[in-house]
Amino acid sequence: MIVQSGSLCVLLVVLLGTLLVKSEPGPRPRPTPIYSNQFAVHVPDGPDAAADIAAKYGFDNYGQVSLVLFM
Repeated sequence: MIVQSGSLCVLLVVLLGTLLVKSEPGPRPRPTPIYSNQFAVHVPDGPDAAADIAAKYGFDNYGQVSLVLFM
């Protein structure tokens, strides 16, 4: 069987490439949790009640985040 040197090189590169591809060793570790010191809450009694609750517990109230319309 006669094999051309060019096709032999291509075959060798393909075989080496498949051997060198690193597969996943197993399940990935869980990422480090991200904690935030900002959050939003829904206060049904309105902005005045939200300001009172924030003041009572030592939080800053930056007002309404967004307008949500329910249809």
